[in-house]
Amino acid sequence: MPSSTLPIPAAAAAAAVAATRLREEEVDKYYSQSPTSRRTARRRKSLFVFALFALLLVFLAGPFDILANPFASVATTIRSWFPFCHSDKATNDMSSSTTTTHPHVAGKAWHARALEHAQTTRTEFEIKKDDLVLTVLLNSQVEPEGFTMALFKPLHAVDASGRRLTLSKADFDAFTSDIEAVKELPSTGEFGGQWRVKHERTGYPIDRVLIPGQDEVSVYGWSKDVDTLESETQGLDRLPASLQQLIGLAKEARDGYRRGH
Repeated sequence: MPSSTLPIPAAAAAAAVAATRLREEEVDKYYSQSPTSRRTARRRKSLFVFALFALLLVFLAGPFDILANPFASVATTIRSWFPFCHSDKATNDMSSSTTTTHPHVAGKAWHARALEHAQTTRTEFEIKKDDLVLTVLLNSQVEPEGFTMALFKPLHAVDASGRRLTLSKADFDAFTSDIEAVKELPSTGEFGGQWRVKHERTGYPIDRVLIPGQDEVSVYGWSKDVDTLESETQGLDRLPASLQQLIGLAKEARDGYRRGH
């Protein structure tokens, strides 16, 4: 962007100021005949300035979601690649930032390693549909269309905060290993391919796993400590290990995430 070009909000503000000054000059010229006319002019100028800045606020409030979270457009773009995306709302938000150590990668979590790498090496890559490997979304009362992460070839990810990260090959392979295993899981026959983890109460979030070219798979009530299903599903009474591990890995991408920031 050339140095002389103003961002859209700044340009709008500059235009508003210029218009105000022009209007003031016109009003002063027109109402310069008497004290009464000048008082009327001042009142009209005040109303005019108020209305002008009210319109400016409306203009700025239009793209509020993107201003509040500049990475919202990334999540929206990724979701648009899945025409079957829906919004299942859980009745209560029981989600939390969860860190799971994957058996393939010991030690520090992949997200923490990627953040450390980003501090010393700038990560830039173009979001391309053809490179998308995995998208994980979250449905809860607080976040009916929450974004957890997306994984891209060859070694990239976008986390819940919108940060573009580069993974090590070992961390990326840990994801793809579970992704391939999840592809082989039998269909539950439920809406959204849902597996339901058993809990003492209701209202847990739903984690949705979207793999290009595959039917959606989701888990209601995922927990790092519990994997027993509400009822036997396709001959299984526990959540498949690959799905348990994949969602656990994905949830690391929500570490440090604050909604609306």
